[in-house]
Amino acid sequence: MKGKLWILATFFLAFSLFMGVGLTLLSPPPLPVAAQTGQTTNNNLATIEVSGQGQVQAEPDQAVVRLGVQTEADTAETALEENNERMTAVISATIEAGIDESDIRTEGFRLQPVYETSNNGQSRELVGYQASNLVRVMVTDLQLLGGLLDTAVSAGSNNVQGIEFQISNRAELEAEAREAAINNAEAKAEQLTQLAGAELGPVHTILEMGGGGPIPLGVADQAAPESSVPIQTGTQTITANVHVVWEIR
Repeated sequence: MKGKLWILATFFLAFSLFMGVGLTLLSPPPLPVAAQTGQTTNNNLATIEVSGQGQVQAEPDQAVVRLGVQTEADTAETALEENNERMTAVISATIEAGIDESDIRTEGFRLQPVYETSNNGQSRELVGYQASNLVRVMVTDLQLLGGLLDTAVSAGSNNVQGIEFQISNRAELEAEAREAAINNAEAKAEQLTQLAGAELGPVHTILEMGGGGPIPLGVADQAAPESSVPIQTGTQTITANVHVVWEIR
């Protein structure tokens, strides 16, 4: 009897040891401490997000105007010939008005048939041809603009499109507007953190939002002197918008 008990005890001991080894072999090895804990991330970082805007105003110092000639005739050849003749006169007059030839560029040309609809829209009849030519003129001296328009129309231009006023040093003014926007955002952030009893830390992120293009704010007091066509340049505003995130402590 004692011999049987000793054999049974030995069997259970061996079985227990075997199962322990088996579980060890089947279980994955323990991860390193670094892998178990992961890298330290500061998800509880306190931040403040503020938007700022900066504006810079300036008067335009140059302009773009588009001068065109449109002619119609019974034949395409006649319409084109008349258009070329009149456009050549317009370009020559533009140069004589003080515009550099390098500032004149052809922007569009078209020759197309002209139809007349009859019988309640059921049929079309060819009645002639239409030729159109358009040049883009950069005016770097706004004193010339009023006289240029009058001269171009007198020379044969019958399609004068809108005047686009521009600022030559726009990039410099955009930089000033960005600086003003950052200062505006920082002033807001400083006030808010002080009211909350906190301290403003380093900048975390900066996002530049879509800035505003030229915004007409008014009209200049004087038009271009000695101009047949009165021209008023007005004032433009260049706007910059930023969104800044600061750390606070």
